[in-house]
Amino acid sequence: MKKNKRRLSPFSIIIIFVCLLLLGLFMAPQLPVKLNPSKKQPLVSISFNMKGQSARVIEMEVTSKLEAMLNRIDGIQSLNSYSSNGSGYILIRLSEHINPDIVRFEISSIIRQTWPLLPKGVSYPSVSMSGTEEESDRPFIRYIINAPTSSILIQDYVENNIKTKLSGIKDISHIEVNGSYRMIYKLTYDFGQLQRYKISVNDIKSAIQLYLNQEFLGLGRIERENGQEEWISVALTSEMQNQTFDPSDIQVKNNEGTIISLSQLVYISFEEEEASSYFRINGLNSIYLSITADKAANQLLLSNQVQDLMKIIETSLPVGYEFHLSYNASEYIKTEINKIYFRSGTTILVLLCFILIIYRNLKYSFLIIISLITNIAIAAIFYYLLKIELQMFSLAGLTISLTLIIDNTIIISDQIVQRGNTKSFWAILTATITTIGALVIIFFMDASIRGKLLDFAWIIIINLIISLFIAILLVPALIEQLNIISKKKRSQNEEYCKLTSFIKGKKSLIAFHRVYKSVILFMYRKRIWFISIIVLAFGLPVFLLPEKIEMKENKITQEFEQKQTIGFWSDLYNDTFGSIFYKEIIKPVSDIILGGTMRLFVQKVQNGSYLSEGREETSLNVTASLPNGSTIFQMNSLIEKMENYIIGYPEVKQFETFVENGKRASIRIFFTKEYQRGQFPHILKQELISKALELGGGSWNVYGLGDGFNNDVKEQAGTSRIKLLGYSYDDLNALALVMKDSLLQHQRIKEVSIDSRFSWYKNDYEEFSFDLNKERLSQGNILPLELYHSLTPMFDRNIYVGDWINNEKIEPIFLYSKQVDELDIWNMENYPGKMRNTEYKLTDIADIEKGQVPQDIAKENQQYRLCLQYEYIGSPQQSRYVMEKTISTFNKVVPLGYQAESDLLGYWWNEEGNSQYWLLLLLIAIIFFTTSILFNSLSQPLIIIFIIPISFVGVFLVFYLFELNFDQGGFAAFILLSGISVNANIYILDEYNNIRKKWPGVTPIKAYIQAWDRKIRPIFLTIVSTILGFIPFMIGDYKEAFWFPLAAGTIGGLILSFIALFFFLPLFIGVGKKLN
Repeated sequence: MKKNKRRLSPFSIIIIFVCLLLLGLFMAPQLPVKLNPSKKQPLVSISFNMKGQSARVIEMEVTSKLEAMLNRIDGIQSLNSYSSNGSGYILIRLSEHINPDIVRFEISSIIRQTWPLLPKGVSYPSVSMSGTEEESDRPFIRYIINAPTSSILIQDYVENNIKTKLSGIKDISHIEVNGSYRMIYKLTYDFGQLQRYKISVNDIKSAIQLYLNQEFLGLGRIERENGQEEWISVALTSEMQNQTFDPSDIQVKNNEGTIISLSQLVYISFEEEEASSYFRINGLNSIYLSITADKAANQLLLSNQVQDLMKIIETSLPVGYEFHLSYNASEYIKTEINKIYFRSGTTILVLLCFILIIYRNLKYSFLIIISLITNIAIAAIFYYLLKIELQMFSLAGLTISLTLIIDNTIIISDQIVQRGNTKSFWAILTATITTIGALVIIFFMDASIRGKLLDFAWIIIINLIISLFIAILLVPALIEQLNIISKKKRSQNEEYCKLTSFIKGKKSLIAFHRVYKSVILFMYRKRIWFISIIVLAFGLPVFLLPEKIEMKENKITQEFEQKQTIGFWSDLYNDTFGSIFYKEIIKPVSDIILGGTMRLFVQKVQNGSYLSEGREETSLNVTASLPNGSTIFQMNSLIEKMENYIIGYPEVKQFETFVENGKRASIRIFFTKEYQRGQFPHILKQELISKALELGGGSWNVYGLGDGFNNDVKEQAGTSRIKLLGYSYDDLNALALVMKDSLLQHQRIKEVSIDSRFSWYKNDYEEFSFDLNKERLSQGNILPLELYHSLTPMFDRNIYVGDWINNEKIEPIFLYSKQVDELDIWNMENYPGKMRNTEYKLTDIADIEKGQVPQDIAKENQQYRLCLQYEYIGSPQQSRYVMEKTISTFNKVVPLGYQAESDLLGYWWNEEGNSQYWLLLLLIAIIFFTTSILFNSLSQPLIIIFIIPISFVGVFLVFYLFELNFDQGGFAAFILLSGISVNANIYILDEYNNIRKKWPGVTPIKAYIQAWDRKIRPIFLTIVSTILGFIPFMIGDYKEAFWFPLAAGTIGGLILSFIALFFFLPLFIGVGKKLN
């Protein structure tokens, strides 16, 4: 007895999907929404400051100690460090397989262990994780707080009253309050007076530290009034009567036993610490409250919570206090989401109107809408479970996936409506896998690209997988419930004669069949011509042939004097393709004829992303730079003049000033909404250029909105580069000088610069160096260290002594020399010194010279690094010959642990960047194996793969004809096209195979035309829907980097793929072949 198969009814299937839809709608608001991806690259940065200290001191006392401890961490690929005057940082690159959060915790623990070993005056090292090109962990909202009082009091109020209230909001990662500097006690001494009193700076430091000292003596037992005994700690402390530090309470004793009050030796001032940088908005010194969201937070909802609480806080502010919202990332997020809504809405609306025109059935359009909404809602469940973020890249992926989702619905619904079965599902499954295979390539890309596009790929993959279940389960159930399919049984004759889209009547169909059949037969007869045309249209890479094949040189050890045998084939190549006749007569013609569109693409299309101007807001940027040795106060006074000029324009909404140091400062200018897109920004740019020329005083750069202005004149450092590595900085510096002298022996090398890193321009940083006269030192019985200690107090500043604690506030105490601002280098050279009753002048015992030295101390994996740069006047081949010979000779004589390497400039980016094109071969392999399973053939998948290069011709032409820039978006277009351009061919070839199986007697050409009739309408709709889905990415006032090239390239490729479907698919299948 035959049992009935149990299957869910259409109503039950619809109820299940409705429940999933409601669950998805409930989870959608829980998804994190933010501006940038929070996926972290395996890069950790550790930075610290030590004001007033040289790079050598910071490297020895701080950087090297931290490096030694950090090097024990597992999973470190490289550890680089830079120590400069007053600051330093360490850059750690981790293995991709290591959890960055665990490593960050381990690094923080090591820093806490090392902190007691670091010298006083160094700031606590800060640890940060580097993310994608735009940091995801930067503040998403910032407030400015102003008040008619000192900045330190404003900051105290914000810390104690506003910050504490905001900290109670969930999903806030951390809150920073900055804008003021701590108050310090500045004790200024006169070095001449100290000499008269025979008191050293160390005597003053010891006296102050003794006064501030608190020493634990032990535990003591006391008896209370009630007779109970208690143990208490006993400590030795100074008697501090005042709330402020008073030097008259401290006595200093000299080496003769005389006691002198500190107030007689120093002048005390209580002031704000000298700034190391400035940040202002609209030229005002204010306090800034910066709020950073948690990684999984929904920044839109969090922004509303913060602003609501700040409105409540505003009602209780003291008189004169006010705050302003200066930055809110959620505004840009809202703008981008609205753009997504516009793109998605436009795509769906146009597509539904198109479907309605073709099918003339409201129920069918309703089916498309319901399937689409259900798909996105269910996908939201998986977004939440897989912790996928909704940011700018993933939202764009969501928009693109809408067209791909609709494609599957159109194909399966057309199969059910027209033929009453779901046999095309296997073709849909294969086509979807090829598209997913194209997206899988993203997982093998470079980490920086992968970090941005990971969520983009996951969203499309999830949506496509869910669309398969929608197509096989929900769509048939909806068709049955909506009664879209006719209950009448169609005859085979009716099915065989079904008209295609836009073809009405049997005569029109027969006429089309005759014309199309004639085209197929003609192309097959002339197949050699047409295949040659498509090959030449794509292009042969003859234009990439090298001019000559030369011997392969090893990087360092190759001896260039030794002659090499190139070989027979290399000689043959050089005599033919390398000959003057070929290069001057044949090559210019053959490259054009044989190169095709690929030559136009490679040679004419510009590589590089579009600038992001207009992406956020219209803005102008002004930067100022001063030579090395300039102070931050000089830079600040210069940039203030430009600020005073900008503040006079009411059209300027806001400008942000950042004075980084004495060498560089920048201003970023934003405009009010009504002037953003007008002529005023261009007018202001010209006015700023005129003002920069009028001010002078430094080098100015004005850029944004077209060509920039720059009056900075710098000398090129040189294109020939040599890197030296070693374990002793002094020895490495001596070796660098030896190599420099060796290079200068060549007449074609005029100058060699030595620095800690390679640069395009020469570094103008200079220092004074002392060349001590050892014979004169010996005659005067003067030790170099004693000489150093005798001179240092006269020119010293920022000598940290200790901390004064006042009402739980730490107020540091520093010693400053009065002479540091009064004496110059001449005074130092001629200052009368005395040591062990021996009088001396510095010029008698040392030669002081000013010269260029490396400004920073750089290390690679705990090896010191020095970089030599020079310009060789001659051919590149001869330049490389000289460099390699010098390096080879150098490496033979240097001690173990030291080495030299060449760092050649060239097309290094080509070698790394083009390596990703091999990923296309992986994609082709995925397409081959999936289609082989569907077609049960090893030859038919090759037909599908041959269509891909034809679609690439469309990409080549679009980028060349419309003069578009090619960036990662263009490469993504190649990948995406490799997946979606073959889908239509899979549908037709699968239908062709089904017809041949059902009617074995039908000729191949009739079977192909019948397959074309059955599938061309849904295929045409899917191609149009995909093109419509990308058109919104091209709408706007500017061309967005990545997305515009992606959309343009995909649209061009799809158009060519449709032409290939019509003409070349039957040619590759061979249906025009006459059968006996």
